[in-house]
Amino acid sequence: MNVNMVKFKALISYIINRCKNKKNVGKTVICKLVYFSDFNHYEIYEKPITNETYIKFERDPLPKHFLDSININDVILIRN
Repeated sequence: MNVNMVKFKALISYIINRCKNKKNVGKTVICKLVYFSDFNHYEIYEKPITNETYIKFERDPLPKHFLDSININDVILIRN
C-alpha cells in the first residue's frame, strides 16, 4: 500500500490542533493517536485513512513516514 501523504499530514495537523492546549502531548502521543485513528477507521469502514505502515516498537507504534512528514511548511511543528 502507498501512504496517502495528503491525508496523513492532514490527520497529524488535525490531531495537533485538537491537542495543542494539553500538557504532555508530544511525538509519542501523536503517533499513538494517528495509529488508533487509522485502526478505528479500518474497523468501521474496512479501509484505513492513510494507508500508512506502522513499525512496532516496545511501547508504541510508529508511523513509517512520521518523521518525514514533520515539515514546518506542511504541518505544525511538534515539540517535546
